[in-house]
Amino acid sequence: MKILCVDRSPWGLMDMKRKVKAIKPDAVIHGCRDPEAALSLAKSEGCDVLLTEIDLGGPKREGLDFAMRMQTINPEVNVIFVTTFAEWDYARDVIQMRASGFVRKPYKAERLAEEFAHLRYAVS
Repeated sequence: MKILCVDRSPWGLMDMKRKVKAIKPDAVIHGCRDPEAALSLAKSEGCDVLLTEIDLGGPKREGLDFAMRMQTINPEVNVIFVTTFAEWDYARDVIQMRASGFVRKPYKAERLAEEFAHLRYAVS
């Protein structure tokens, strides 16, 4: 399983990767703070699961737009949003893009594990 974590905050990215490693120790885990770098990495290395912030520091919908661009690279990428926003703030957009999950910060590894247990697309 190839997992790509994207968060503009160095601390947020480090925490995300640490929690993913705890629940998926055999996965290949990459992290990026820049969406463009993450897209390039996904093109070259592949990506089965994308964990990303909705607010990536740019326009308000930057994380949603980034995830939709990731779906053009891999239409079956499992997208899990990790965010400080309330679920209802972006629920319609997240549902329409067929995201796999939504985790609200602060979160524990167990909460993230629940989302991995219910991925939208199977990962070999």
